[in-house]
Amino acid sequence: MAKKLNVLLLQPDFSQYGAAYYQHQFTMALSRAHNVFRYGRRLPNYDTNHTIQDVLKLCPFEPDLICFAAGWEVELDEAHTSNPHSTLNVNGVDVPRVMVLNKEYSGLEYKLQFIRDNELDLVFTVHQNHQDWAKQTGVEFVHFPFAVDEQMFKDFRERKRYDFGFSGRLHSRWIDIRSRIKDQIFLKWPIKRPRYWQTRVYWSEGIRVPGFRLPRGEAYARLINRSKIWLSTPSAVDIVGPRFYEVMASRTLLFCSESPAYEGLFADGSHCVTFDPHLSDFEDKFFQYLNNDEERQEIVERGYTHVLENHTWDRRIEQFADALHKARLVSHSSSDAKDM
Repeated sequence: MAKKLNVLLLQPDFSQYGAAYYQHQFTMALSRAHNVFRYGRRLPNYDTNHTIQDVLKLCPFEPDLICFAAGWEVELDEAHTSNPHSTLNVNGVDVPRVMVLNKEYSGLEYKLQFIRDNELDLVFTVHQNHQDWAKQTGVEFVHFPFAVDEQMFKDFRERKRYDFGFSGRLHSRWIDIRSRIKDQIFLKWPIKRPRYWQTRVYWSEGIRVPGFRLPRGEAYARLINRSKIWLSTPSAVDIVGPRFYEVMASRTLLFCSESPAYEGLFADGSHCVTFDPHLSDFEDKFFQYLNNDEERQEIVERGYTHVLENHTWDRRIEQFADALHKARLVSHSSSDAKDM
């Protein structure tokens, strides 16, 4: 029988945060599987003067684990720190200490310093190439991909109103592929190039345009479900974001640029369709799958099954616990606990 862990989770409250969902989805999945006490900004009892000992006194149980979850750290390079709470240092606390790293493309050197300063035992990261970070910190890193909340992103059986969709920042500071795709489709947004005149395109960069706002929550999930094809590309530093999994769970074709970052996650032609990052085959593949409903739907169905079997947040929490056990930070079952 799997043992429920007592987890002290250090993370701001993201329940009302509309710009992204993964932080809160991780927390809710962890809370379904384990006992979780949350402490952080926008939560009751949070105090910037608290030390870790103060927080442990607030915790209703003796924790098996302290976890700095995604969003705890400061994300801005110009802040010259990743620690939002300078009085809260877990170094020396006799409880295993881990971190779910967030936005590895921003303020990374300060985040790595935070890991060293707090002498963490294990770090989870969505980035697949983390070996150098482990060497720099002397701490083991584990690949921990994003996932999907299948209760939020699903097949609502919406009519396919759009042929092609995209939402997200262009991330022009780090990548240019999204800008190049935009230029391929539009003469100047929202005026489409002649080949796309008959193509129903939804394009949103998350910027505020009068009378036009990207929907949130279920309305956003329904939007993806309403499109035949949805574009997703790795974001800054080749991160495979939540959108990849959300699209597959919505029974919409995932159309993405080729990347080695997908290895072990999903496969071209089986769960998605990939195109050359230089866009040499972008239009040919796009129109091929747009105009061939049967071929497109076969991939959609395989992607849908694959993501529900392998890439839900509940599945990720199982992998999270397995990694803790493998690192010998926690016991794996009730019987293990008795034997220790």
